[in-house]
Amino acid sequence: MTTSKTLVGLLILAAGLVFYLYQSDAKDSENKPFIAALSDNDAAINNLSRVVVTQDGQQYDMRESPTGWHLNEGFYVRMDSLFQWAQALKSARLIEAKTANPNNFSALSLTEDDLRVRLYQDQEVLADVILGQSSSTPGARFVRYAGDKQSWLASGLNELNSSKEVWQLSLIFDVPDTQVQAIEWTAESTLNLIKESETGQWQLAGDQTGQQALDQEKITTLAGSLSGFRIQDARHKDSDNEQPHTTFVFGLEKGRRITLAIFGKQAETYVKVTDSQQPERYLGWQFTVPEYKLSTLNISQSSVINPSPEAAAGTETKSKPLENQDSES
Repeated sequence: MTTSKTLVGLLILAAGLVFYLYQSDAKDSENKPFIAALSDNDAAINNLSRVVVTQDGQQYDMRESPTGWHLNEGFYVRMDSLFQWAQALKSARLIEAKTANPNNFSALSLTEDDLRVRLYQDQEVLADVILGQSSSTPGARFVRYAGDKQSWLASGLNELNSSKEVWQLSLIFDVPDTQVQAIEWTAESTLNLIKESETGQWQLAGDQTGQQALDQEKITTLAGSLSGFRIQDARHKDSDNEQPHTTFVFGLEKGRRITLAIFGKQAETYVKVTDSQQPERYLGWQFTVPEYKLSTLNISQSSVINPSPEAAAGTETKSKPLENQDSES
């Protein structure tokens, strides 16, 4: 009996030891960083100088320059997307090893043509990884290091997808109409519109007698042009002798001024932008913008200005004595 109890005790002890070792190994595996160069260095993300993302023949080459991060040597990068990717890669952890058979890579989207990310610090490659399909394991994705046959399951990477919309900056401004205090509008003529501070109503600068009635709704819509101002595409052009057919200068709070200059017609329409807070940022760039935004900017000046009923009545009143004088004579 004593021998049996001793044997059972040893078996329980052995089983407990195996369970402990299994749990210990699993814990270590889950805590292993996917990209050590980022995980071990809190400043590593700020020190990145280049990020290259390729997939199915599409390449998004993002490089830092004195004027900011640029995409494929063109327009600016969406920094929110770049930061999201860097943070996700920094936080990602390997869960467990999977197939090391290259014949299985295609089914898992782990080939060299699939979603591949290279991180650089100056000329040094900090990481070169491939992000494959999501796994049936919740929150996990198949990954591997480029040049290494071993694949893994990793956590924290399922939200990463690549496209031009992800990488190129499109939201240029998001200024609510409440911040617009004045509009200088040059088209057929130049109109200077100002917002009355107490009532919030728009009026023509210098119109103290109220002879002009303004369409408040249309002008408020015009003032909202900078809200959600997105571009469709950007083209760099160093010099352009063409003159804009319409220009808006929006006067904002704290003295900031944003200018939209509109060139061309219909499908050839493009916009140039100047921001007094960052005068060099959009210098030399011209943008195409969505049609709904152009329709707001292309309204005519005459559509927002009409003689007020009081002004019209006043004109009629003044004209009657002249008519009477003529008839009497």
